Amino acid sequence: MSYTHKLYTTVDITPTGIINSKYKNVKDYELKRNQQRNFDTLIQVLSLRTNVDDTYVDQFLFKVDYSHMFPSPNLPDMFRVWSLSFNCDRYQVFGEHNEALVDDLHMVPIIPALTETVPQFPPYFITHGDLRNIYIEQEYMEDLR
Repeated sequence: MSYTHKLYTTVDITPTGIINSKYKNVKDYELKRNQQRNFDTLIQVLSLRTNVDDTYVDQFLFKVDYSHMFPSPNLPDMFRVWSLSFNCDRYQVFGEHNEALVDDLHMVPIIPALTETVPQFPPYFITHGDLRNIYIEQEYMEDLR
């Protein structure tokens, strides 16, 4: 049995694979390295409580209609959002309503001003209030037959 989680964020968490300076000759090295750093930071926080498996990041545009996820009154009509799906092997590893993950992620530093369309200030993952920039969905089970 595997338990899938999904979160959404307005922070650029694009996994680029640029993990050290041996890639310095790659076009847009600094941007790609910093995108990877944000992704790595998120995975490291998740890994405090579980083994993260089968990660998948997607990027798309949201309409301001999704205010239940991102309640900021300063959102543009359309804004870029990244989603991260991942599996873990334990039920409710982050608590019944993911409250442990919400607490773990709150105020974790990020690298802002990458390709986001929403300004990330202060430069942290923020899980509460009007400045929330990360939203965690409830887990669901996936049958592994």
